[in-house]
Amino acid sequence: MKRFTLFAALVFLSGAAGAAEKAAAPSPFQRSAALFQSKCAKCHTVGRGDRVGPDLKGVTERRTREWLSGFIRKPADYLDKDPEAKKLLEKFNGVRMDVPGLSSADADGLIDYLETASAGGAAGGTEESALAEDAPEERITLPEEGRRLWVPGLAGAFLLAAGAALAWRTAGGGPAAVLAVAALGSLYWSAGGRARHHLLGDQQGYEPAQPVAFSHKTHAGTLGVACLYCHHGAEKSDVAGVPSTNICMNCHGAVRKAAGQAGPSPEIAKVVAAWERRADPKGPRLEWVRIHSLPGFVHFSHRVHVNNEVRCQECHGPVQTMERMRQASSLSMGWCVNCHRLAPGAAPTHWKRAGGPLDCAACHW
Repeated sequence: MKRFTLFAALVFLSGAAGAAEKAAAPSPFQRSAALFQSKCAKCHTVGRGDRVGPDLKGVTERRTREWLSGFIRKPADYLDKDPEAKKLLEKFNGVRMDVPGLSSADADGLIDYLETASAGGAAGGTEESALAEDAPEERITLPEEGRRLWVPGLAGAFLLAAGAALAWRTAGGGPAAVLAVAALGSLYWSAGGRARHHLLGDQQGYEPAQPVAFSHKTHAGTLGVACLYCHHGAEKSDVAGVPSTNICMNCHGAVRKAAGQAGPSPEIAKVVAAWERRADPKGPRLEWVRIHSLPGFVHFSHRVHVNNEVRCQECHGPVQTMERMRQASSLSMGWCVNCHRLAPGAAPTHWKRAGGPLDCAACHW
């Protein structure tokens, strides 16, 4: 009897676990939404305007499913032969779509997703959880960079200055000078001077000049170019990588000889010159200055963080607002560990993250 009871309990628990796992499994719509985010969102939106490629809202009404499925799976064949695809290629400055390597089932799922998302709904009412397109980087906050006014320090500077004036009248010049110097130091520190002074190894706020005045505000902010379009190594390897010149020329190739214009801007001209003389050993090179650098005894993997849905802005700051890229976070061990611990207010928080590892060997091999 006891054995039968134990067996029945095990069957019940295994069935309950299976049901819970089944209930927790993502729906086909959610899987297709995730596939769109990983494969397509670098260049396309659904109802948010054109990016590197066209806005895909309503595309199922403009093209047949057969055409869309074929284009998704084999874009090169269509861009070379199909008249409609050729028009799109010309409209979007000759930027060709990468081969995503998807199956027919994946393509059909993406088409279903585009149709549902274009209509403004989601199967099972899971649009918010499946899409998560509400510009989450706008909600990310970062530790104080020392760039803003520090009100307590300014108040202290005022009190020290008042003390210096009082000391001048009552105690003489010596005490007054000490208080005046302290007031000036507090004013300097509170008005932004603290951004220039860090502990050894802390480069928070580092903002070097680059060989080209590249504006993240224009590209990632105004134009909405996805970070992974340029730094495509971030989702595949430990190193995000700096985009090669041909990535820049995918878009800027169209402005090299713009009709009716004198030519590209001086900054874009530098990119064009490096591209056109890329085979010349003595040709110009774009030698970018590295901003974010970790010690050699620290191992950091972009791939792991990106695949766990950590936004670029959580570590690199609100890059979509930066004219010149800078190091917005301290990148100290404490800053990283606090993020793994999910300590409220100690580091940026993510709306989907489970806790990260705290084992020393995770980062120190």
